[in-house]
Amino acid sequence: MTAARHDVDILVDPAFVHRVDVDALERCVRETLASRRLRIARVVAVRVTDSRTVRRLNRRFRGEDTATDVLSFNTDFDGLRRPDGSAELGEIVIALPVAARGARQRNVSLAGELALLTVHGTLHLLGFDHEEPSEDDLMKRLELDALSRVGMSLAARI
Repeated sequence: MTAARHDVDILVDPAFVHRVDVDALERCVRETLASRRLRIARVVAVRVTDSRTVRRLNRRFRGEDTATDVLSFNTDFDGLRRPDGSAELGEIVIALPVAARGARQRNVSLAGELALLTVHGTLHLLGFDHEEPSEDDLMKRLELDALSRVGMSLAARI
């Protein structure tokens, strides 16, 4: 069986372009998707933006009036495909200022934090969650696996 060829679109706000390795984020999405051995190609969008935008989205869609580090919006509707046969999986929105603060608190690089948030968001799009301890343990293992596949390590995550 041939691996599905996933499409990843990365959009970084102009103010943050110099702080984001777009290729690394794309690899994170691709490796996370590849680890799930999906038969149908998926399309994922990643947006790196400011805290204000994420706070507004979080308030509107989750009812929480705070800027969080990452949000995931799933758009994978069963049976809905693009003309090329791929399926929209969803969009990941990362607040760079919140991610930078988290990186400092955990003593990891910003690149590592952005990679983790990208993998984390992709796993959410794939249906994984971390509400229960067993789910949280699984999600952390999947995060570390995906990060190691792109050559990153975040021992501080576990």
